[in-house]
Amino acid sequence: MKRSILFAAACGIITNAYSQDITGKIVDEQNVPLSYVNVVLLSLPDSTFVSGTISGENGEFSVSKHTEKGDSHCLKISSIGYRTLILDLQKDKAGTIILKEESTMLKGIVVNGERPLVKAEKGALTYDVEAMAEKSTISNAYESITRLPGVVEQNEKLTLMGAGGVTVILNGKPSSMTNEQLMNLLKNTPVSNVKKAEIMYNAPAKYRVRGAVINIELKKQKSEEAFVRGEIGGNFTQGEYARGNGNMNLSFVGKKITADILYSADYTKIKTAYDFISHHTLNGKLYEVEQYNKGSKRNLTHNIRTSLDYQIAENDNLNMAYTAAIAPDIKSLETSSGNLSESINAKTGNQQMHNLNFDYTSHWGMNVGLDYTYFSYPSIQDFTNKTDNTGQDFLVNSRQRINRWNVYAGQTHTLANDWSLNYGVNFSFADEKSSQAYTPQDGKDMSALNSDTDLDERTYNFYGGFEKSFGERLSLSLSVAGEYYKLADYTRWAVYPSIQLSYTPSASHALLFSFSSDKAYPDYWEMQDITSYLNGYAKLVGNPNLRPSTDYTANFTYVLKSKYMFDLYYTHVKDLFAQLAYQSPDELSMIYQSINYNYEQNFGVSVIVPFAVGGFWNSRISLDGSYFKDICHNYHDISFEKTAWRGLAIMNNTFKLASNPAISLELNGMYVTSSIQGIYDLSSVWKVDAGLKWTLANKKAEFRLKVNDVFDSATPDATVNYKGQHFEMNQHADSRYFSMSFTYKFGGFKSKEHKEVDASRFGY
Repeated sequence: MKRSILFAAACGIITNAYSQDITGKIVDEQNVPLSYVNVVLLSLPDSTFVSGTISGENGEFSVSKHTEKGDSHCLKISSIGYRTLILDLQKDKAGTIILKEESTMLKGIVVNGERPLVKAEKGALTYDVEAMAEKSTISNAYESITRLPGVVEQNEKLTLMGAGGVTVILNGKPSSMTNEQLMNLLKNTPVSNVKKAEIMYNAPAKYRVRGAVINIELKKQKSEEAFVRGEIGGNFTQGEYARGNGNMNLSFVGKKITADILYSADYTKIKTAYDFISHHTLNGKLYEVEQYNKGSKRNLTHNIRTSLDYQIAENDNLNMAYTAAIAPDIKSLETSSGNLSESINAKTGNQQMHNLNFDYTSHWGMNVGLDYTYFSYPSIQDFTNKTDNTGQDFLVNSRQRINRWNVYAGQTHTLANDWSLNYGVNFSFADEKSSQAYTPQDGKDMSALNSDTDLDERTYNFYGGFEKSFGERLSLSLSVAGEYYKLADYTRWAVYPSIQLSYTPSASHALLFSFSSDKAYPDYWEMQDITSYLNGYAKLVGNPNLRPSTDYTANFTYVLKSKYMFDLYYTHVKDLFAQLAYQSPDELSMIYQSINYNYEQNFGVSVIVPFAVGGFWNSRISLDGSYFKDICHNYHDISFEKTAWRGLAIMNNTFKLASNPAISLELNGMYVTSSIQGIYDLSSVWKVDAGLKWTLANKKAEFRLKVNDVFDSATPDATVNYKGQHFEMNQHADSRYFSMSFTYKFGGFKSKEHKEVDASRFGY
């Protein structure tokens, strides 16, 4: 479901004249090269930011001098554990620079300028991740995303204010990994390897992704002399149950070829618990049903990733990758007890996903690729239930198998007068086979519940667009995608326009406007004609009539002084699909089923205010107020029209406790007022997280402690009292947990970008 939670924005100004690189090398007092040192070029006399970079593994750096001829400059060089150094720049070679414990300041130079964190470029908000890292405890690419203004992370799911769900892409390309694998990859990518982060409220069609996008651009990796580097790490988490993971990454880097292999073993065991209080009216009689459910789910997942990049020529690259996620023994157990029934629901399964991806990018702007994914998930359910009058005892053999192909080709042309033209195609073909076979253990006939389906899905997408810069202050991006979608007997043509407009009247002000349209697809399993028992009172029912949803989103963003952000947004989602519970009028049971609303509307305003207290405390306050309206005219035998206001407040704090060794404390808080979801009234929630990070061994090792949801208060309860539907769901999620992790990098390890396998619609 598309839900807006938080937003992002920002801006800056680019001035053009001539460009020349300034080079140098940074060492300590023992002449040992220093890597990951921040190097910022400032224009004098007002110390305006020009450009910035970091030193490489050998201490060398190259920063772009992109200003008017005759301007005077200085270099600001800083690193944790060393005093900031200011160098008056008279030539284009800075030579060897020594960082000392004491500060070294040249007379006559006073640096008062603040490095801009964000600027507006072609409809996108581009963030300086290096500058962000200087003011926080972020150490990897994933953390850099969670610190972007307007981005909210909850249970490792990312949302963006004014846009709801957001897709993360790497170097301008969708990924071929699962979302979980992509998040793990980003967590293993040092922040020093991130060149920049871009937020687009609606991505142009050339990205082959519609809707809100966060693009992480990583630095290119190559070496005249081949070498091997890597990383090992582990994590232990204690909630209701203990869980953890271990990972190892190895990377070979050469002049033309780079190769990677990644392996991680993730063991997860989580608690599931909720109370269901139902006031169920059946045949004119009121039944008070109280069921208390608790259980657990555990699995060990093996994640494997191998890739090979070959640089055929300058800006001609071929990438080949294999990704696998194998969970050979998934087990879940849920017991339900109450005044209606006593049930036990045990499941075992074997899930695996394999993906092959081939991608070629040429120097003339062409990108072509082929992506194939195989997914398999057979499982067995052992279900028993006892009531006062009857009982159930059966086995269910379920199976899902998916073969999906994706073929794409795109072309970009850079034209005169700052015009850019792009166009391409993207074809997807999926074959999904699912089945359920009931085997009763008590002699009852349950053959009517058996199912065997074969879904054939085809999606043909064609797009075209252009980008144009009107001087240095105004830029426009416009694209249109046409799509033909076919699933069984359901076919539809649709057009998805997208526009981004950015205007920067001065260095202190930036305005951005965007409009986007997008489509979301239900999980394959939700569209099957199936019935699955959850406990003695509740069951899951599929919906073969479920259809994709289409949403339209508009955003207007204002950025003040490159850091204070204000956003107005509006979203309309047609045919939004969501799973809701419903008290059956025919039997004493609760039905969970995904349905299509007529539409959902949401509009709101957001404000983000960062501030700092000296070099010790960095903070950011994010506020959001929005209005929701959910309309459905065909919700079983009733309709609903629900509206609600919702407020949200978040405060992120980083405290630098020490510089050498680098020790920092994070304390974050969130509060969300009550809201709605369909006919549900959701309670307000609040949350406090705390963490401590210790970086040592010249930034090669990192030790972290974290407590998530300190007061165990982040899970909402739901209440329904609407047109005869009357029940309550009180959840007891495994939200509070303690974790500690250790990571060590050797050989100057920097994780590479990989594509994500989209498995969002797989599984049941």
